[in-house]
Amino acid sequence: MGNKSDIELLKAIQSGDDKAFKNVFDAYWKRLYSVVMQLVDDEEHTKDILQNTFITFWNKRNTLIIADSLWPYLVKIARNDVIDLFRKNKVRLAGAELLTEDLHHYDTVEQVMIRRELQTVIDSEIVNMPLNMKLCFELSRHEEKSIREIARELRLSEQTVKNNISEALKRLRQRIKLT
Repeated sequence: MGNKSDIELLKAIQSGDDKAFKNVFDAYWKRLYSVVMQLVDDEEHTKDILQNTFITFWNKRNTLIIADSLWPYLVKIARNDVIDLFRKNKVRLAGAELLTEDLHHYDTVEQVMIRRELQTVIDSEIVNMPLNMKLCFELSRHEEKSIREIARELRLSEQTVKNNISEALKRLRQRIKLT
């Protein structure tokens, strides 16, 4: 899809041209599927997100203004749905690294931007956590220590360690929801 093609397609879609919409769908569906599938690793969720992405695009077609390409707009819609899926915990959120680990395999500009944005949000939230919570979370997720090992090392009860990790994950989910 050349830049002029996207602008022309959008104008055609805005005037109700179903064929132009199908052209956009055909041009971007496979590429978007690949991005979302690598993030959520679930075919059903991926298809749901893509369906919602194109429905949202169609519903907002008359107010949409693009500079050259529809791709960044479609990625943004899909990205918000992926984050919402993580937030709703329909995809298991094992920790901060789950949100960014798979993203490191990407190399397109959009994918790098998504990864950096998520990592910045996660890092800033971890920095703002109380010390014990931050230590429990980092020892659990980055050093892969067990609850028992963390409790022994920090001289805390195992329940306190569990509570701190649980609260850290809750804060990360909440922060991502606001992004």
